[in-house]
Amino acid sequence: MNETAARHPNRFLADLTQAMRSTAESARQSTMEQCQADAKAYTEKLHARTDDEAASLRKAAEADVSAIRDWSKAEMERIRVETEQRISRRRELLEQELQEYNSAIELEIERVQNRVNAFEGEVASFFEQLMQEADPTVFASMAAQMPDPPSFEDGEHGGVAPDLRARREQIMRAGAEAGTRSGAAAKQEAAQSSEADEEAASSRAAAAKPVPIESTQVVVVGLVSVASIATFKRQLGRLPGVKNVGVSSGPDGEFIFTVGHGSDTSLNSLIPTLPAFQARVVSEREGVLNVSAHDPEAEG
Repeated sequence: MNETAARHPNRFLADLTQAMRSTAESARQSTMEQCQADAKAYTEKLHARTDDEAASLRKAAEADVSAIRDWSKAEMERIRVETEQRISRRRELLEQELQEYNSAIELEIERVQNRVNAFEGEVASFFEQLMQEADPTVFASMAAQMPDPPSFEDGEHGGVAPDLRARREQIMRAGAEAGTRSGAAAKQEAAQSSEADEEAASSRAAAAKPVPIESTQVVVVGLVSVASIATFKRQLGRLPGVKNVGVSSGPDGEFIFTVGHGSDTSLNSLIPTLPAFQARVVSEREGVLNVSAHDPEAEG
C-alpha cells in the first residue's frame, strides 16, 4: 500500500495546488485592475490640475501684459517729458554758445586791431628814423630792417567753432544713450549732463579771454650784419606766444628788440633755442633781457 501511494500523488495536495493557483491568478487580476483604476484616477486628477494651472498661468500672463502696457505708457510719457526738457536745454545752450561765440569774435577783432595799431606805430617810428638818414649806404641797411607785418592766423583763437561743434555732438550722443537706460539712470545722467554743460561753458568762457600782452626789451650784443639782424628778428617773431617784434640800434653797438608777447611766454627759455645764433641770456631784470649772440654771417 505504501508503494502505491508513492507512485500516485496525494489527491489532496493536487487539489490544494490547483486552488492556490486559482487564488493567485485572481489576486493578480485584482491587483492589475486596481493599478489601472489608480492610474486612471491619477490621470484624471492631472488633467483637472492642468486645467486649473493653465488658467492660473493665463491669468498671471494677462496681469503681466497689463503691467507691461502700464510700464510702456509711463516710459513713453517719461521719454516725452525728457525729450522736451533736452530740447529746451539744448536751445538754451545754443543761446549761450552764440553769446560766447560773438564775444570771442569781438575779442579777436579787438586783438587784430591792436596788432594793426601797434604795427602802424612801429612802422611810423621806423620811417621817422629812416627819413633822417642821409647816407645811402646806411639808409639801405636801415631799410632792410623794415618791420614785418604781424601774423593774424596764429591758431590761438580759432578753436571756438570746433569746440562748440564737439560739445553739440557730445550732447546728441548723450541723448541717444539715455534712451536705453531706466528712468532713474536717465535722470541721473541729465543732472550730470547739466553739470557738464556748465563746466564746458565756463571752460569756453575762460578760453575766450585774451591773454594779456606784455612787452620785453631783448638787448642783443654780437650781431654785426644786417642780414643776421633781420633773421634774428624774424626768428623772434616766430617763437610761441610772440605777437610782434620791433628793432632799433643801441648806443654801444647793441640792438634792442622790443618783443610783444603773452604774459605766459618765457622768453628767457625760448631765446637760447634760436638756431645758428648760439644765443644765451646773460642777465635779466624787469622787462629787459640781456643776450649774447654769435653772428653766423661774420664767419664768412
